[in-house]
Amino acid sequence: MKTVTEGSFWEHLEEFRRRLFLVLGTLTGFVIAAFVFSRRLMDLVLSRSPIPLRTLAPSEAFSAHLNLSLAAGMLAASPVVFYQFWRFVSPGLYRNERRKAAKAAGACVALFLAGAAFAWFMMLDPAITVFRSFETGNVQGAWSLANFITFLGRFIMIFAAAFQLPVLVMLLVSMGIVTPDTLAAYRRHIIVGLLVVAAILTPPDPLTQVMLALPLYLLFELSVLAARLGGRRRHGQ
Repeated sequence: MKTVTEGSFWEHLEEFRRRLFLVLGTLTGFVIAAFVFSRRLMDLVLSRSPIPLRTLAPSEAFSAHLNLSLAAGMLAASPVVFYQFWRFVSPGLYRNERRKAAKAAGACVALFLAGAAFAWFMMLDPAITVFRSFETGNVQGAWSLANFITFLGRFIMIFAAAFQLPVLVMLLVSMGIVTPDTLAAYRRHIIVGLLVVAAILTPPDPLTQVMLALPLYLLFELSVLAARLGGRRRHGQ
């Protein structure tokens, strides 16, 4: 049974409008708060650069603070966005579907933050070190502030998005599209696919591709193991 009665089109539209305003209001509040503390956030970003950064235009420093505040505000507001989306779609789901969707939404938020933390604390310094190792001879690093923030944001978002792989695997298994045994049998093909995905998502250098493909493969294996355990639990084994 569904948990609530179905509403009319206009009721759904009004509900969507109300939740959209809540999301936009929350996002605006977090962005403003981040901009107030943007100097501290910028100091944190600058601490990860091995060389002094330059600005190439009079407005670049201001734009960098604004872009950093926007990214930080979106990251901070992401749990609220997921929650409001969940509240909007949940009335149309059956009871067992609601439980699965709630777990999936929570896993998405946790894995998104875990991917961002993994990129920031584990992968950023090795990547920068390798990139700088190619600055030899007459090639000297002179990075701009805007370019470094763009690189940093893209680097973190790639890992945060890639860490959604376990949710995708569990969703496919729960829908009966694939089974854990099928995934295990095509492991070699999936590894090649993960390398292709890493090549598409990352800049055109083998190091970053491998740095992304390795955790993706580990997440894939953990997802297969979790799917096996979940299947045994459902069958009472």
